[in-house]
Amino acid sequence: MPFFTGTKGSLLLEGNTIASVQNWTVSTTVSVLNTRTLSESDDFFEPDSRNTSGSCRVLYYRDESNLNNASTFINKVIKARDGSPGQGASLLQGDQNTPNEVRSSLRLKVDDGSADGLYIELRVIITNVTLTMSVGEIFAADIAFQGCGAPTFVNI
Repeated sequence: MPFFTGTKGSLLLEGNTIASVQNWTVSTTVSVLNTRTLSESDDFFEPDSRNTSGSCRVLYYRDESNLNNASTFINKVIKARDGSPGQGASLLQGDQNTPNEVRSSLRLKVDDGSADGLYIELRVIITNVTLTMSVGEIFAADIAFQGCGAPTFVNI
């Protein structure tokens, strides 16, 4: 019986593999409603809604083209001011100015030896980016995300 370790995991943002992911997590929670009536003594529950969220840690580095994978995430949330005094940067700045541009396609993958591997793919909004720089450690970005709707593909 094979076990999977962290070396078998990967993360894809907008279809592109993020090469320097240290870890990722995903959590799905189902809320329930108690449907017990006054005449009943036992609780009965029905599913109500589902919430999917997660996080990952991306190591910051530069490749030959002077780009890095951490910047792909960082630029989804941290944006410079557009030049107008007193005005903050919009999350849509530089995008198509539609709310869907804030959402990203994220695939959390486990390489099981098959062509596509095991994965969960969903549309997410990047909700938090924390940059961490410590003595003796690699510069990293801790990223949190919130799922938007049901996963688009699940093969676990």
